[in-house]
Amino acid sequence: MTPFEIWRDPKTRVIFYFSHSDENLTTGVMEIPPETELPKHNRPMAYENLVQISGKCNMKVFAEEKVSEKVLKVGDKLRMEKGQFHIHSNPFKETSYTLFKAEGDITEIMAILRENFERIG
Repeated sequence: MTPFEIWRDPKTRVIFYFSHSDENLTTGVMEIPPETELPKHNRPMAYENLVQISGKCNMKVFAEEKVSEKVLKVGDKLRMEKGQFHIHSNPFKETSYTLFKAEGDITEIMAILRENFERIG
């Protein structure tokens, strides 16, 4: 991966700014436009660490039959276990920026992203 790949999801218009990605670690920032929600997903082989850096993000985290919701405000952190299903959403009026760090291998996810998303940088 070249530094600072930027990809936009054509369906949700969410933009992903990747600063690093390999078999052990992926880092970057996710920009979620207002009134946008990503589909339910997980990272089967990686822990996902989030830090809200601007705006707010509503997180739905699924654990067995229970769903918990947390609004991440600037400075809030959230760590999810490997395989933890979750949804990032921004039901608010201001754009959400979330720093992410995936500890583990998400190379298969990156390959799917590169095939299906629009490269904008």
